[in-house]
Amino acid sequence: MLDFLLADANTWYAIAFGIVVVLGIVEGLGLLLGVSFAALLDNISPIELDYEVDFEADVSSSGLTQILGWLCLNRLPLMVWLVVFLVSFAISGYALNYLTHSILQSYLPSFVALPMTLVFGLFLTKVVGQRIAHIMPKNESSAIGQDTFAGHVAQITLGTAKVGSPAEASFTDKFKQKHYLMVEPLESDQEFAQGHKVVLVQKGPHCWQVTSFQ
Repeated sequence: MLDFLLADANTWYAIAFGIVVVLGIVEGLGLLLGVSFAALLDNISPIELDYEVDFEADVSSSGLTQILGWLCLNRLPLMVWLVVFLVSFAISGYALNYLTHSILQSYLPSFVALPMTLVFGLFLTKVVGQRIAHIMPKNESSAIGQDTFAGHVAQITLGTAKVGSPAEASFTDKFKQKHYLMVEPLESDQEFAQGHKVVLVQKGPHCWQVTSFQ
């Protein structure tokens, strides 16, 4: 069994498990010193999402924000998400290699196995991340809730917003927290390109409906 775990074909998956162990040790030592590496990682992370994703939606029709939300990056602390992904990636890789070796008596080439493992790992990360997000306690925050977004002025940051084809927009609330969300015009004859400022009017079934600020 140990020979299989440490086989050359499983090097990347052993490294992934090793990183998880190192992260656990670093976090444990940090807590003993009164410093949380997980909190530090969240503070320096460039990912600041506050967008609720319909996990059954077709992510191919959305922007980067919805993809990150689909992966649960907006619902878990970054450290937790990273551990879930690394473990999912390693388990997927070991399972794939065990299956192929049992059937073919050999391992798949790395250029075939690694992309397949990455895809399986991301889907497993999504599933496990959703389960963890449901049971994790929610931190109280001074940030505003989505039901109070109406009336704020946002700026289109990615794509062109058209009816039926939303684009990504962002705004900063009074607590200096940045929010990213998907928006589309309220009127069918309107469209807003990247950089255009819009006013959030109402939340639709899948995104916010907006009108021009100018």
